[in-house]
Amino acid sequence: MSKEDSLPPNCYVCNENFEATLNELHYCICDIAICSKCINSVKKSENFWICPKCNTENDVEKSMLFRTT
Repeated sequence: MSKEDSLPPNCYVCNENFEATLNELHYCICDIAICSKCINSVKKSENFWICPKCNTENDVEKSMLFRTT
């Protein structure tokens, strides 16, 4: 997998392209995204996930592009 393949709108974990559904991605400051299907594999708790690239702890809700709250 090339570096470009793991950048948004592709999920860093499954590499699926989410260009048409950007609202399903959770973003990290290190410029990667995780899809809603893969987020459970990197969750630390119900509210936080750990970035597999930079190990930053991210809020599940606040790391989405479009938030409900």
